[in-house]
Amino acid sequence: MNIFNNFTKLLFFSPFLLMIACGSSKKEEQNLTAAQEKINPIEISKDFFDAVKQDKNAEKYKEKLAQISPEVLQASLKNDQLKKAFWLNIYNTYVQYLLKKNPDLYEDRSAFFSEDRFTIAGEKMSLDDVEHGMIRDSRVKLSLGHIKDPFASKFEKKLRVSEVDWRIHFALNCGAKSCPPVRYYSVKNLDEELEQSAKTYLTKEVTYKKEEEKVFVPRLMDWFRADFEGKDGVIEILKNYQLIPQSSDPDVEFSDYDWTLDVNNYQ
Repeated sequence: MNIFNNFTKLLFFSPFLLMIACGSSKKEEQNLTAAQEKINPIEISKDFFDAVKQDKNAEKYKEKLAQISPEVLQASLKNDQLKKAFWLNIYNTYVQYLLKKNPDLYEDRSAFFSEDRFTIAGEKMSLDDVEHGMIRDSRVKLSLGHIKDPFASKFEKKLRVSEVDWRIHFALNCGAKSCPPVRYYSVKNLDEELEQSAKTYLTKEVTYKKEEEKVFVPRLMDWFRADFEGKDGVIEILKNYQLIPQSSDPDVEFSDYDWTLDVNNYQ
């Protein structure tokens, strides 16, 4: 009889329990929306960038970025344009922040880029995690862009871009003299700004020798050759920017990269 009574009670209260559960779920969604409205990761990244550039105290923005919930960050970065702008600015700002505080970190460049240096949304990250994971869609660092990491974390999979944009290589500043200058990339004008950065950098760095039928391009185009779709892709880019004649088909040579430390190289 007790079993029958308990079963009867369960049937009676089930609709109410379901309503409570649904109400709780809806409330959680509303709370997340409210939290998202109060916390704007893009705005925080801009404040962080400005503070570092102006040599002001950036710690509070660093802490805000660390304490954002993964759910709020994911909800805020809902397309590639938002993701690309956010992670570009995080990378560039943290390179400046870290090297201004301790330039000696650059003596071991491999460790500087590969070791965890900061926290975003509760996740400890390295500069490599941001560049190759988030901005390059989980490409294995030393694969020239050919191999996608099958072991990428859930965090990375949720927040990485879905397509590699070769122009980011002329927007990321790794602290070296051969790097493009640092600038803040806005969401609204991201495409225009990336186009401008790529064209400006390549115009400065590319040398075409007509008599030898050779063109010298940045070493970046060798290290990440799959991002540029190989030699044919490089030639097409150079022709689009009118850096070589449309009828030419020169041999591609890669210039040396100057790793001399160059902090505060802002556009």
